[in-house]
Amino acid sequence: MSFKSDFPILSKKIRNYPITYLDSAASTQKPNSVIESLTNFYENSYENVHRGMNSLSISATDQFERTRESVKDFINAKSSKEVIFTRGATDSINIIANSLIKKFQDGGQVVITELEHHSNYLPWMKICDNSNLELKIVPVNENGIIDEQQIIDICSDTTKILAITHMSNVTGQILDIKKIKSSISKDILIALDGCQSIAHCNIDVQDLDCDFYSFSSHKLYGPSGVGILFGKQKILEEMDPPFLGGGMINDVTLSTFSYADLPNKFEPGTPSIEAVVGLNASLEYLNKINFYSYFEEENKMRNTLIERLKDIPSIQIYGIEKQINASSIVSFNIIDKNYNDISTFLDQYGIMIRGGQHCCQPFMKKMNIPGSCRASFGIYNDINDIDILVDSLEKTVKLLQ
Repeated sequence: MSFKSDFPILSKKIRNYPITYLDSAASTQKPNSVIESLTNFYENSYENVHRGMNSLSISATDQFERTRESVKDFINAKSSKEVIFTRGATDSINIIANSLIKKFQDGGQVVITELEHHSNYLPWMKICDNSNLELKIVPVNENGIIDEQQIIDICSDTTKILAITHMSNVTGQILDIKKIKSSISKDILIALDGCQSIAHCNIDVQDLDCDFYSFSSHKLYGPSGVGILFGKQKILEEMDPPFLGGGMINDVTLSTFSYADLPNKFEPGTPSIEAVVGLNASLEYLNKINFYSYFEEENKMRNTLIERLKDIPSIQIYGIEKQINASSIVSFNIIDKNYNDISTFLDQYGIMIRGGQHCCQPFMKKMNIPGSCRASFGIYNDINDIDILVDSLEKTVKLLQ
C-alpha cells in the first residue's frame, strides 16, 4: 500500500521531475492530517496553556496534554509524568547531561560510541571536561559497525552513564539494547538517542528498560520545534532541571522557590504549543495506518538498495555487515567523486538525498572520508524510488567521468 498521496509535497515536481524524497533521516515530510491540525489549532484554539481559565486556554491545554498521553502510549511509558516536552532531541539530551552532573560529582565514567550524532557526543564531552567524569568512547570497526560486546566490555564498576544511539543516523545500525542492558551493572544509567529508531522500531521503553529516551517530532512525520524526553519517574524526581522560568515552579518567594511536580518541573516557559498538537496528529495518523507493519518493508528496501549499489562501479558503502540489525539508511560514496556533487546532480532529477558529514565527524574521520551520500526511507517510499535513484546515479556517474 502506498502512502504517498497523504503527503502533499510529494505531488510536486522539481524541474519537471516528481519529487523522490530519500532524506527522512534528516526530517520526514508531513501528511495532510498534520498540516490541517496546525491550521485548525491556529484558527480555532490558539492560546497559552496551563495558566488560563478562559475557554481557549482550556481547549489548548486539553489538546496539549492529550498529546502527552498519546506519547506515553506510543512508547509505553508507565506514566505521563515521564513524558517531558522539549525543543527537540538535542535539547532533551542536553537537559539529561546537565541535570545529571550533580548526581555524579564523585566522578566515574560516561560511555558513548564513535557512531554518535554530535548531539549525543558534544554534551557528554562538555560535561566530562567540566567535571570529574571521564569520557570513554567505544570505537567502530573498519566497516563502521559497533559491536555490542565492546560496549559491554568497556562498561565497568566506575561507569555511571551509558549514552548511546539506538539506531545510527549514518549506517542504520540498530543496537541490541536489551542484550547490553542484561550484561552490564544495573546501576549504570542508560540514555538512548532515539531520533532514528522512533520511526523504524516498535519502541517500548519498559521493555528496553532504558532510563532515558529522547526523540524529535520532525523525525516522526510531525512538526519541528518539539521533542520528547522520556525519563523514569524516580530519576526525574531526583534531578534538578538546568533551566528555570515560568510554569515549572510551585512556590516563589524573594529568596527561595520550589519546583512543580512532574512533568511541569522540566518545562519552563511557553512551549511550542502548535507543534505539540501537530505531534498528536502525526501519532494518530501513524496508528491509523498501522505504522509498525511497514518496518519489514523498510528493511527489504535497504537490502535491495545495497545490492543495487554494488552493481555500480567504484562505489563504497558504509556500515554493512550481514549479521547486524539495520534499517532504512544507506550511506555511500562514489570513489573520487565529491558527495556534494553527487547530491547536486541527483537533485536535477528530483531526488532528495543528503550529502555531508551527517553530524557524525568522528565516524567520518574513522572511515577516512570527508563525508558521504545518504539515502534514507520513510513510509512514503517504495521499490520504485530505489529504481529511480539507481538509474539516476548511473547517469550521474557517467556525466562525472
